[in-house]
Amino acid sequence: MNQSLGIRRNWLSVAIMSGVLGWMLLNPEGLERILRAAFPDERIVVYERQSLGELMIEHLVLVAVAGGIALAIGLLLGLFLLTPVGARFRDLILNLANLGQTFPSIAVMALIVPVIGYGWEPVIVALVAYSVLPVMLNVVAGVENVPEPVVDAARGLGMSRMQRFRQVQFPLAFPVILGGIKNMLVIAVSAATLGAIVGAGGLGVPIMAGVMQFNNALILEGAVPSALLALIIDRTL
Repeated sequence: MNQSLGIRRNWLSVAIMSGVLGWMLLNPEGLERILRAAFPDERIVVYERQSLGELMIEHLVLVAVAGGIALAIGLLLGLFLLTPVGARFRDLILNLANLGQTFPSIAVMALIVPVIGYGWEPVIVALVAYSVLPVMLNVVAGVENVPEPVVDAARGLGMSRMQRFRQVQFPLAFPVILGGIKNMLVIAVSAATLGAIVGAGGLGVPIMAGVMQFNNALILEGAVPSALLALIIDRTL
């Protein structure tokens, strides 16, 4: 009963946040009125060069591309570490992945820009470097934490190693792996706002404009949708 109530509350919160985000994207006039009422001293309360909907699309593209690449790399590396050969390189790969996540993403972009220029490319590289670790770690943890008696039972049924992985271990590990994907996407949504610094667009554009102009209305115009998007992803997954 309590679990069912918790699930209903979770989806209710997702519906409310999705409704608020949809209203902000589809009703720019209403959003402008609210921001102008909240910040009457500001001459500009919404970013004028692009609509919030266009900025959201740019942001989602950045997250989708970087998330897809990070997911593929994280899954492949996680599966590789589970093999006898990969186990020898586990410490090296985990240390490199940890370095990628601890190194500030803005610093990664700053180092890459002189090499490949401004735009979405340095942002994708930084987001991928920042997002691989959660997926890889959860793949390893999920598969290794499958109860050994279950694996032994599958082995006793005559299943090959690949069959045990596909039909037993991976399905049981999937909730843990999904948790890593969720963390990766939430990180990517938040970190993608820094893409505005190198001309990649997205919801970071009004935030950066607001910081440059000391305009809290513009900062909120970009920060609130970004936060809502991250919370929706977190609650949904």
